Amino acid sequence: MARRAFRFIAPTVLLLLAATLALPAAAQTFDEALAAAKRGDYATAYRGFRRLAEQGHASAQNNLGNMYAEGHGVQQDHAEAVKWYRRAAKQGESDAQNNLGYMYEEGQGVSQDYVEAAKWYGRAAEQGDAYAQINLGRMYAKGYGVRQDYAEAAKWYRLAAEQGHASAQNSLGRVYYNGWGVAQDYVEAAKWFRRAAEQGLAAGQVGLGYMYERGRGVPQDYAKAVKWYRRAAKHGEAYAQNSLGIMYDSGRGVPQDYAEAAKWYRRAAGQGYAYAQNNLGNMYEGGKGIPRDPVQAHKWFNLAASRAAASDKKLRERAVVNRDRVAAQLTGAQLARAQRLARVWRPRTGAADSTPPAAGGDDRRRVAAVQRALAQLGYDPGPADGIAGPKTRNAVRAFQAAAGLPVDGRVSEGLERTVLAALRRAGPAPRPALEKTSTGSGFRVSAGGDILTNAHVVDGCIEVRIPPPAGGPARRVAVAARDRGADLALLKGPAGLSFAAFRQGRGVRPGARIVVMGYPLRGLLAADVNVSTGTVAALAGPGDDRRLIQITAPVQPGNSGGPVLDAAGNVVGAVVAKLNALKVARATGDIPQNVNFAVSAGAARAFLDSKGVAYTTAPSAAARSAEDVADAARKFTVLVECWK
Repeated sequence: MARRAFRFIAPTVLLLLAATLALPAAAQTFDEALAAAKRGDYATAYRGFRRLAEQGHASAQNNLGNMYAEGHGVQQDHAEAVKWYRRAAKQGESDAQNNLGYMYEEGQGVSQDYVEAAKWYGRAAEQGDAYAQINLGRMYAKGYGVRQDYAEAAKWYRLAAEQGHASAQNSLGRVYYNGWGVAQDYVEAAKWFRRAAEQGLAAGQVGLGYMYERGRGVPQDYAKAVKWYRRAAKHGEAYAQNSLGIMYDSGRGVPQDYAEAAKWYRRAAGQGYAYAQNNLGNMYEGGKGIPRDPVQAHKWFNLAASRAAASDKKLRERAVVNRDRVAAQLTGAQLARAQRLARVWRPRTGAADSTPPAAGGDDRRRVAAVQRALAQLGYDPGPADGIAGPKTRNAVRAFQAAAGLPVDGRVSEGLERTVLAALRRAGPAPRPALEKTSTGSGFRVSAGGDILTNAHVVDGCIEVRIPPPAGGPARRVAVAARDRGADLALLKGPAGLSFAAFRQGRGVRPGARIVVMGYPLRGLLAADVNVSTGTVAALAGPGDDRRLIQITAPVQPGNSGGPVLDAAGNVVGAVVAKLNALKVARATGDIPQNVNFAVSAGAARAFLDSKGVAYTTAPSAAARSAEDVADAARKFTVLVECWK
């Protein structure tokens, strides 16, 4: 993941200070704007940075870009952020150059362009910017926008690592461990893992723990392996949590303790780590450290089998064998319960032991109310989840300082009254009216309300809305995740509605009959979901891209994200694009007919697996008529509206 070069002046604000570029006459104003940002007064900060930015102040331009990128004090607008980053970057502001590279790499506010990203990262890296050096090293390691060159990647990682950047130190450790662009050297790898680990970087702690466990580059020492795994585990690192479970399970470096092993397996399994899920299944099956429970064992084996990476066939096969062995011991009712538990399971994000526990009852309601009010007042308390974590406490401190209250970051009944009173005095914040600018299609993939669509359908939308099944105005839904490379996005809608199943077993074959559902040319064609039929023409897209399948079913603008169903009504893909007929005609002299593409079911399931979505699969043995397939699909195919 690319990293912007936000060097925080205070933990509550994402702004930079480049004093050497400040104009003498504007220095006081810049400091005032920065002070306003520190106390969460983004409106004042915005006015100060905007005025200076329009006068050509490079640091102010970069900070203004940050405010637009993050939506602090202004409506989030990536295109506007790019504009200000570019102005500062052209003046040689290295932080802005790195930020502009990030926007090109992620496709935010501009079309995704790895070549441009590498160019801007390079300009900042040449100036010694450690963040840009890491990013440029990663571009060379992956071959994004530049020719893949591990030696060049190692060079840039080293430059950043020698500046003390922990992430670069960890990356350099991996380079030496794997021998990427350098001679493989476990001693050197351990050295760099240690430097990252001692700075508190969880990934470096994992790497150093692994080196001690395996005796690579350091003498084998299980006790030290446990020490570093434990530190990383407390940061929520699933690999470290599972490894710590293994150490307790086997009694290496610590006294054997099955209960402690089960505890750490559970933490990693709860994050969706497939190895830990399989290990936790073993504990439940054998009653080791926890009461024997074959239903829970089946659930965790089932999750491990579904979440194992496609490349990790051994784990997947082992989990399937374990699951099927336990299934043979269950009654029909127990098996149904185990399968239901797996379907409704959702991963949780790993959290450090120091994370405050969720408050209960009235306290949690109070925290959520304060979070919502602070957000409306321009502070950044994080999501209104009722948990007073570090981000919320920082926002509370900023409010307390601005209001002249004792600064302790605590959410009390008195604070709630004060914040709500401030909100009433501020009055309703003006908000420009949104307009529906485009539409696409999607389909529900779980009972929990998860909806799959294309990333390009929701990119740039201020709000994404979906009409309810019973009719009425469209309702806002959250964009839970997106993968622009695969052109997939996950929306979170209401739970308890009909959802699709993916094709089970052997994949679809060329020539197979398909049904495509969607809402093409909204406003021109029928308002109801449209149905088209065709066949699978090929199992790859342009350039032999195996993430796509080629289909002959007609599609139009608005079909994007809709389901492609086999003859049994199970999902085999999601519509993504049609061939540009005019471009092909100019190139070949002929107009292509019905050359369209869909993201394959395999790529879609991999995306859902990575996000912990408990989708279902079903056998496609019994074919149905296209009419029957369409009737069933109407219940889970949705219209996706983009509002700006």
